Amino acid sequence: MKSNKLHLNLFLIICGSLLFSSAKVFNETTSDSSVQASMVYKNPKVSIEERVEDLLSRMTLEEKAAQLNAASLRKSAALEEGVEPIEKTIEEQVKNGIGFVENTFDQRLPEQSVKLVNELQKHLLENTRLGIPAIIGTECLHGHAGRNSTVFPTPLAMASSWNPELLNQVFDIVGKEARARGGHEAHTPVLDIGRDARWGRIEETYGEDTYLTSQMGKAIISGLQGGTNGNPGLTHVISSPKHFAGYGQVEGGRNFAATPIESKVLHDEILPPFEAVVTKTNALGMMASHGSVGGVPAHGNQWLLTDLLRGEWGFKGIVVSDYNDIKRLEEFHHIATTPKEAAKLGLKAGMDIDLPSSSAFKYLKEVVQNDKDLEKYLDTSVRRILRLKFMLGLFENPYTEIEGVEKFVGNKDHVAVAEKMATESIVLLKNEASLLPLNLNSVHEIAVIGPKAASNEMGTYTIDNENVVNILKGITSYVGKGVKVNYAEGCKIAKTIKVDGWDVLEEYTEDEEAESMSDALKTVEQSDVAIVCVGGNEKTAREAFYRPGIAGDRSEIDLLGNQRKLVMAAIETGKPVVVVLMGGRPFAIPEIAEKAPAILNTFYLGQTNGDALAKVIFGEVNPSGKLPISFLHGAGQIPFYYSMKATSFYKGYWELPNKPVYAFGHGLSYTSFEYASLELKKENFDVNAPVEFSVKVKNTGNRDGAEVVQIYFRDEVASVTRPAQLLVRFEKVWLKSGEEKIINFTLNPQDDLSFTGIDMKRVVEPGEFTLMVGGASDDIRLKSSFTLE
Repeated sequence: MKSNKLHLNLFLIICGSLLFSSAKVFNETTSDSSVQASMVYKNPKVSIEERVEDLLSRMTLEEKAAQLNAASLRKSAALEEGVEPIEKTIEEQVKNGIGFVENTFDQRLPEQSVKLVNELQKHLLENTRLGIPAIIGTECLHGHAGRNSTVFPTPLAMASSWNPELLNQVFDIVGKEARARGGHEAHTPVLDIGRDARWGRIEETYGEDTYLTSQMGKAIISGLQGGTNGNPGLTHVISSPKHFAGYGQVEGGRNFAATPIESKVLHDEILPPFEAVVTKTNALGMMASHGSVGGVPAHGNQWLLTDLLRGEWGFKGIVVSDYNDIKRLEEFHHIATTPKEAAKLGLKAGMDIDLPSSSAFKYLKEVVQNDKDLEKYLDTSVRRILRLKFMLGLFENPYTEIEGVEKFVGNKDHVAVAEKMATESIVLLKNEASLLPLNLNSVHEIAVIGPKAASNEMGTYTIDNENVVNILKGITSYVGKGVKVNYAEGCKIAKTIKVDGWDVLEEYTEDEEAESMSDALKTVEQSDVAIVCVGGNEKTAREAFYRPGIAGDRSEIDLLGNQRKLVMAAIETGKPVVVVLMGGRPFAIPEIAEKAPAILNTFYLGQTNGDALAKVIFGEVNPSGKLPISFLHGAGQIPFYYSMKATSFYKGYWELPNKPVYAFGHGLSYTSFEYASLELKKENFDVNAPVEFSVKVKNTGNRDGAEVVQIYFRDEVASVTRPAQLLVRFEKVWLKSGEEKIINFTLNPQDDLSFTGIDMKRVVEPGEFTLMVGGASDDIRLKSSFTLE
């Protein structure tokens, strides 16, 4: 029977505080100066390597094993991920120290967060033998996932900005806000290649292209870690990109499904973003994938985590588990017979931390005792973990400053950057007869309708924010008292019901919503223009948890319920209609794309959603977003992405064309751009020499604006089949009306034009290449050829 003290401690954890034992145990933090002087690890003047070795030499086997363990302050993590209920109090879990403490999706206010983690660190310093502080793990997908932290657009939205410099600024803020709240590590960013819109986690990715994802990943990690030198210091956090590797390629777009990936695809398309952030920006963390690579689950894959990541790429950080995935080597992948065997496989493969609550690594002491050869693997992991703790300054600065945190987190300067990113993330998909921007001088009443109009949703990896601005609120505030805004919901997206223990989406019938639809259409008819806000919600596109009954993926990618009917009926009134798409995936909207005069795509724009959208709709900001993912006619086209092999575009279906509704890179502006003078420095280049060229771009419209100049290439003849086209460079160029600029580019053939050859080695083959320049993958304005010799 559990003690009353246990119940009390669990209750206090849920409430946001901790009760620590007041019992004093012997520890090496004694004030005796002679003892202190002999403890090299406590001396900040010696090298980190010396400190690590000194501390490691003092540790018992149990203390070493504890450094690979984790504890979670979020009890719901255990329920969502199928972990057995946490039966131990926090103080029992950390009695021998702890490597990580998870404080993800923090519902506390910033000051409360700091107090909590400070109390935890105080306990570790004063009540464990060696006084080793913990690394506090967090989520920072598009803002620190803590109450009232600044919420930026979702990754798929931010990828639409095609602006790595701005993204770097965003994640510099995110890293600082996370650290200010007591965090040290972020399970961020997602560098999976997102090519299946059925997958509920597609919103977490940066789209379908390897090069774009790589550029965004480097910008994010240098922002989170405060630079590219691989040291976050006292102001930023460790970045742990995920999911290493290939998790976005789940079969059928179903979370936890198999990830069969052809070897050349793995090396040429899936691994490069991870390699880039390790070799170029010194990512200090890495989160392994739920899936398998070459048939071997990532969490037990020594080739992936040790030979490739550390041996070939030179990774110096730690590998953390996705939640409970080391134990799943036994219960899910069935490559181990017991959790102890799973712990052994994970340790030997190169796993360092077992998140969220050590379901496998809690057995490490016993596992190593039974196989002494494993202690060298344990020591190696402990060294990596301690190195980061010293690098983060946790031994000298274990506590986070409370004063000022409430004013710093989510301050007006941070929110201004969030709004700028939101405006640049909006993609103008269609603008027939220049309906947009709307002219406030000629509009007296505006209908704002649809299930997303008054939605405060910001994406599935966020915590409630008291300052979120929805679309209705943003438009109403922008137009002021001079224009009447008429609101009606019109229809809902779907309802969730339980069927045999499973969450099932059930669409509303036309009869159920007949009155609501009628009211919305009346609202349209009495207005000068209608803004129809449709899409998905946080239930229809989300991470599908491991626990049975929690789905998150869809078999179709159309608009659920009566949303399509609402849009088409609004168009049939004859009033001008602006369709706004909001949700976690690209939707199949072929009929709407044909009939609606204007369409804007937003995905999720974060807390400034309505303000940013209003500025674009009314022309204060000229839209500059471009799609990072193809918009298809339907799920039957999947798989489809712009960079498939040329043979993939040869034939289509009876029912659907062999092209998307809106292509990768597509995005319109309120102005126009002209491309001219694609000039190559010469026609023939050595395979080891840079390929230099330039292109002239001019703003030929009457508004200032930005164009994303996209550079693609095609390898005309190669020893293996190659993509029809590949993005190899891009640059977002800001031009005033009538302004012209020459943009210079340089390609490095060994990096940019190479591929995995027949013998599975990286190769650059001599031959002819076609260079393509334009505003989208299907909007190529200029072409030229060059030869590698």
